Amino acid sequence: MFTRVRRVSYCALAAAAVALLSSCSGSTAGSGYSGAPISITVGALPVIDDVGVYIAQNEGLFQKYGLNVKVVPVQQSTLAIPDMKKGTVDIIGGGNYVSFIQQSATSPNDPFKILAEAATCSSGSFSVLTLPKSGIQTPAELQGKTVAVNLTNNIQTLMINSVLTADDVNASKVKYVAIPFPKMAAALTSGKVDAISVVEPFATQAEQTTGATPIVDQCSGPDSSLPLSGYFSTGTWAKQNPQAVSRFQQAIDAAQEIADTDRAEVQQILPKYVPGLTAVQAATLTLEQFPTSVDADQLNRVSNLMSEAGLPGGSLKASSLIQG
Repeated sequence: MFTRVRRVSYCALAAAAVALLSSCSGSTAGSGYSGAPISITVGALPVIDDVGVYIAQNEGLFQKYGLNVKVVPVQQSTLAIPDMKKGTVDIIGGGNYVSFIQQSATSPNDPFKILAEAATCSSGSFSVLTLPKSGIQTPAELQGKTVAVNLTNNIQTLMINSVLTADDVNASKVKYVAIPFPKMAAALTSGKVDAISVVEPFATQAEQTTGATPIVDQCSGPDSSLPLSGYFSTGTWAKQNPQAVSRFQQAIDAAQEIADTDRAEVQQILPKYVPGLTAVQAATLTLEQFPTSVDADQLNRVSNLMSEAGLPGGSLKASSLIQG
């Protein structure tokens, strides 16, 4: 396995080779694609997970790989499913693996396909926060308390329960309530909940505006480097549009490489699509990891967590949804 420095060097050499060959062949922008670009619509969430889409758009990577991409803002990945079924949205970015595995299990004739990974967990990027006045100072003290999550019986609750169980805490005594990420800080300060399970950039915003502090790192122990989200299409669309799939995968892989190695680029672009995020916050938040390839074994860790928790769809292996 390459170290990050070696990977950057390898990719730089590869890019130089591609550019040289392209200049010799006379292709446009070094892409190797001729004729009219393929037009697709991509739904994207206002979260860090989807930074690859915006980098690809900002850096002209979609055009380079022969695509004309319309990016449509979506507030929750599953809200795009009806539009994906109708064909008005082709791909959703930042799709929650648990939700799309469950949806695929209920639609075996047309399961969703994972085209690329979006984000995996990194320490400090996904945390349970509490206010100092709550008196909660350890994970064990969450027992009997109420924790806000974006969705119940989903990736957040699975991760928290996994970490708590590993610390010999009775996770069944934690109560979860569904509150959208943007409203969690207000729910915490008003006393509606005792703690919030929050991703970046909402974690940094909550810490800076409310004084909340982390007591559980959801990306630690058994959840270290856990896959969080990916780019999905319907199986039917992927089968009918193999060229679009291939080109999208190449563009996103190139964008993910930038996101995973160039923090300055990520900081520069995040405030452009994440509402309320300042440049100062973008410079201080904890970034997730942005994989440049799909790891079947790692994806199956999500399926295993679902199966252990008895969630619907847990018997379906995520690796079966990967679009080659």
